[in-house]
Amino acid sequence: MQISFNRPIRAMRSGSRSVVPAAALLLAAGTASAGVVPFSTSEINHWLLVGMGPVNSSGGQPGIGQAVNVNNFELGANKAPVPAPSSFGPGLLGNVPNIPLNAMPVGSGICYRGNVAVTHPNGVFNLQDVGVYGNRGVWTQRALPSADAGTQNSFYNDPNHFPNTFNPTGFTNPGVHNNTGGTGSVVNPGAAVQSTRMDAPNFAGVTGGVDHSALRGEIASARTAINGLAQTGTLNVSGSGGTINSHTTITLGPGLNVIDIVTGGNDFLLQNANLVIDGPAGSGAIFRVPGNANFLVSQANILIGNGGIDLGSVLFYSDRQTNNQHFNFNNTVIHGVAFWTVGLAGGEININNAQGCTQLIADKITLNDVRFCQCGFVPVPAPGAAGLLGLGALWAIRRRRTPR
Repeated sequence: MQISFNRPIRAMRSGSRSVVPAAALLLAAGTASAGVVPFSTSEINHWLLVGMGPVNSSGGQPGIGQAVNVNNFELGANKAPVPAPSSFGPGLLGNVPNIPLNAMPVGSGICYRGNVAVTHPNGVFNLQDVGVYGNRGVWTQRALPSADAGTQNSFYNDPNHFPNTFNPTGFTNPGVHNNTGGTGSVVNPGAAVQSTRMDAPNFAGVTGGVDHSALRGEIASARTAINGLAQTGTLNVSGSGGTINSHTTITLGPGLNVIDIVTGGNDFLLQNANLVIDGPAGSGAIFRVPGNANFLVSQANILIGNGGIDLGSVLFYSDRQTNNQHFNFNNTVIHGVAFWTVGLAGGEININNAQGCTQLIADKITLNDVRFCQCGFVPVPAPGAAGLLGLGALWAIRRRRTPR
């Protein structure tokens, strides 16, 4: 299905009945046109994960337990083929659609952008069997060691590349799809450089007692701005019960597109399909999930297109005032798209079996079996970002020096 944001989709006549596509992008008449992003993400953009909730109720926020909990594989790297076979993990090949030709190829390797912020004074994190590759690491407002809730077998910028090495071999079926291959070897915890251990008492790459007020303030300003933006269009999936289950491409207009998702009171579900979001250079989108809905993904991919749009130009946003799993994804490749839920009411992002490049902000973030690099939502696409992370099949293995 092709959805263009350049003009409305009109009902198609079939005999005497009107037939409207299940996922129809309808321009809102008389509303704002696409423009620029009216807030800064200069501090937000340092982070792959931002967990904002406290362990126990505090300062008007409900207790959520661990603000960031990650089990298995890696942050700041995607050292595996795409989609990853079970021999590498997570076992996505055959469980998600192939990466389509109209999507930007998904990078593999180490990007060194796997930074984690835990922003509440009573927030904690827990990493189990995770390789973290970053230029900041894990920064917590709460002091160590109490900010660590039991991290084990996790390593920061391990020179031996825990949990595995990777050598890319390029596209597996050029001209048919953009899946990529590669070879590698397992690096067990005992084979990692032990001085890079992130658990107590070593705490490599972990800094406690950090003042995150600038980051919290920037997220609050972004929340106010996004909630106040006039919509430029709607993604109406109410006719299909809130579901997209066929391959769909959304083509954005120039500038910032503010798109309200309409689900008819249902959760928004992407299932067994690719959702490709494309547009010209300089285009971007904020998709606002309705306040009574969660966004669910099952055996499906969310990908940036190859028409000129940059990585980090698309945000799915929720301000739902509940402690639900506002984003719940199972078996997915994500590339160039961020997900924020900023209601400060205990909202959670829960992702199982995933890889790619994203940014996640929530009170509670729970990740199992993931390989993620950072593609944070930015107001203006950084020059050359696509060339750095998206064009071709390999991210730089060497560490990038990025200002703190």
